[in-house]
Amino acid sequence: MASEVVAYVAVSLDGYIAGEGGTVTFLEEFGSEEYNFHGFMDSIGALVMGSATYEQILGWGWPYGELPSLVLTSRDLDVAEEATISFSGESTGEAIRSYADITDKRIWIVGGGRVILDGLHQGAINLLEMYLMPVALGSGVPLFPEAFTGTLSLIESKAFSNGVVRLRYSISNS
Repeated sequence: MASEVVAYVAVSLDGYIAGEGGTVTFLEEFGSEEYNFHGFMDSIGALVMGSATYEQILGWGWPYGELPSLVLTSRDLDVAEEATISFSGESTGEAIRSYADITDKRIWIVGGGRVILDGLHQGAINLLEMYLMPVALGSGVPLFPEAFTGTLSLIESKAFSNGVVRLRYSISNS
């Protein structure tokens, strides 16, 4: 059983995880070894994402090797070459909970906003780790496409030298 289910995401100051058309080029100027992304990836045993995120990643070239990955979709999609991909049409919470048996390590909810929000609402995500980028996009793909009614309890905040702030929240549903 997964040790933790974490939504790990970069977000603009005005709450967008991607710009218009799903672009994430706004992240390029904020790349930094300070975030220890490699350490984060070492803690991950499996990935979960929605179909739009999956298709966008496929367009870049699958970067996750054979790391087991679950794509939430009701559509038939291509499987990335050399990837270990499963597909599920279950509700987000049920799919994540079912998939948690695949690893003893953490599960990373890669995105998008609807998957993260549904996972939070359905009590399937333990931790929200956000990297707040010092840029306002004005429009795009929101992290929260609607209100989250649970409680987010701040457990850590850290400012980096390039102005990015990491916020880590534990989640409880009321």
